[in-house]
Amino acid sequence: MIIRKSSFYIIVTILLVAIYGTLELSITDFQNKDVCPKIMDIPACYLVLLLFVLVLLSHTIRKIFVRDTWYFIFIFIPFLMALSGTLTELSGTEVCPRTSDGIPMCFISLGICTALVLFKIIELKSDHRTTR
Repeated sequence: MIIRKSSFYIIVTILLVAIYGTLELSITDFQNKDVCPKIMDIPACYLVLLLFVLVLLSHTIRKIFVRDTWYFIFIFIPFLMALSGTLTELSGTEVCPRTSDGIPMCFISLGICTALVLFKIIELKSDHRTTR
């Protein structure tokens, strides 16, 4: 029970930080244009922001998002985007926006998405153990 609650709040905290960071990047892109790479003429950071919000909603509003499948669907898309950006960056093509320290943000996004998946699995496994 403690692990389940801890995982729940860790996920919420990670998502709030991710949403804040993505919102700042989206605002910068809106003001300066061409900061984020585009997917079908839509800046990728806008899509990631929307999906992180949907992940947060699917995690916290259990009456609407009854199944955890929605959580994994919503996190899978930014995970794939971050993985794609990371692989492109590692191949030598600069695609992702960078932090002030020069770190590609797709690396950070991939880490966040991976952590969110792992903590959700921990939460679900601890929930499964308590229902036995």
